[in-house]
Amino acid sequence: MSMRAIGVAFIAFVLTWPVAALSQQPKPQPQQQSQPLMSGDGWRVVRSVQLGNSGKYIHMVLIDPKRDADKAVYGSALRSLCRSQSDFCRVRFWNAARNIPETITFTESQFKTLRAEYTLNRAGGIEELRYACTVAPENKQCFSH
Repeated sequence: MSMRAIGVAFIAFVLTWPVAALSQQPKPQPQQQSQPLMSGDGWRVVRSVQLGNSGKYIHMVLIDPKRDADKAVYGSALRSLCRSQSDFCRVRFWNAARNIPETITFTESQFKTLRAEYTLNRAGGIEELRYACTVAPENKQCFSH
């Protein structure tokens, strides 16, 4: 009978050991908050997506829908975001957060809600700010959806 009691105790010990080991592991520390995304009067960065491993980013910016025809809001965002990026800066603007893509590519419906796009690429000799024709219909270089 004592051998049976020892066997039961051993089995109970083996079965409870993983549970005890898990309960003694240190609790994971909460992740530190990354630096807050930039924002300004009438705009805020929703996300910045890296182009591969290049260290270059496309900034996805939300414009206040009531001010999406105010070019000063776009200019303010560009000055803040591109100030320290003298060789490359790319910024895309939307007026509804639900339309901002998670990646650098976007769907047709996301393109239809794109309000403006700025591209600076000194190596390629490109600096261009284009608005959707619904934002700046007088601009001959506007893009239509």
